[in-house]
Amino acid sequence: MTIRIGRTLPPAAAPIPLNDILHALPSCLSDDTDGFCFEEEIRKEFKQRYCLLVSSGKAALVLILRALQKLYPGRDEVLIPAFTCYSVPAAIKKAGLKVKLCDTGVRSLDLDKKQLRKIIETNKKENKILCVLVTHLFGCPADFYGIKEIVGDRIPIVEDAAQAMGGEIEKNKMGTLGDIAFFSLGRGKALSTMEGGVIITNRRDLGDILCDLLKELEIYTVFDTVKLVVKTILTTLLQHPLLFWLPKALPFLRLGETLYDCDFPMQKMSSFQKGLAANWQKRLQMHQKVRRANIKFWHGRMPHNLAMVCLRQKEISLIRLPVLTESVEVRNAFCLKSEQAGCGIMPTYPTAINEIPQIAEEFTGQRFPNAKKTAKCLMTLPVHEYVKKGDRSKINNMLLGI
Repeated sequence: MTIRIGRTLPPAAAPIPLNDILHALPSCLSDDTDGFCFEEEIRKEFKQRYCLLVSSGKAALVLILRALQKLYPGRDEVLIPAFTCYSVPAAIKKAGLKVKLCDTGVRSLDLDKKQLRKIIETNKKENKILCVLVTHLFGCPADFYGIKEIVGDRIPIVEDAAQAMGGEIEKNKMGTLGDIAFFSLGRGKALSTMEGGVIITNRRDLGDILCDLLKELEIYTVFDTVKLVVKTILTTLLQHPLLFWLPKALPFLRLGETLYDCDFPMQKMSSFQKGLAANWQKRLQMHQKVRRANIKFWHGRMPHNLAMVCLRQKEISLIRLPVLTESVEVRNAFCLKSEQAGCGIMPTYPTAINEIPQIAEEFTGQRFPNAKKTAKCLMTLPVHEYVKKGDRSKINNMLLGI
């Protein structure tokens, strides 16, 4: 394999300023964050009664599902899009529940409405669906109100806003539309504390159960915290385009790979992570401003043989810009050119959920053609603050074949 040395864009990034990292270091030794309360600020910003902080978005989803199980003990199916992040079915399995799939729409990341209606109609007799996940993938606003109209009030809706913190639908913040929601604060998300998950809800029954479940989680050990500090510093330095070629050249880091893994830790958010969030609103606004500007560049410039998936809003902030190609061959050709030029264009999740090897047998005989095509033909363009005007022109010329 040829190792490329030189300026290389990461596919996604939410840089944490080194100054913020330095200010967060003392919080490793105590819970004192100079009067800053991350939970309280989240509650106020999103106007929610409850905010719970955990170690990851996956852990947040597991906790939500366990709380729902206590409210609806006879239900054991979680309905999700057949094309989504592998962490979602992994969290469902860790919670001891069944994954139920609905195909996505044609050239869409949303649930297919026709199939969704059939599933909901069937469930009226079986009453097995615990909840429906409405997913704002890459930050693209899902058709929440259209889905809600079909689902009704008998089945709770969980907003998977893991990649969409700060986004809005009709001036309503994503994460505040359903019964409960979660955000991820992992590397490359809308906002990053390197690791972390946030749960918000206005429902007292869910909120009270979640507070009890949170008490059962372990805290970060000293060793866990030291590892996280080192990871944060190294990631902050090495994700810069001048250095990102280096971690990409190290195969054991497995950058860009999508893994299905149910064996992940579930902990309370550490004081260091909370310390990293002390400047969160300002950072999130800055990330959004840059991402909007980079996405706006592509409106009217995208080659005719490529289709931007998320077109509901022009002024939109996404963590990656999803683009559909005509075929897997075209997608792979663009990604190869990008790899050689360091442009940060990447494929997304390699298969639909029903084709993940570890759980594929559970979906024998089921077909999800739109999700399958999306997995084969979708790629994403980088839109973070490391993307400069020269990078956009370089990517544009590559897509045009110049």
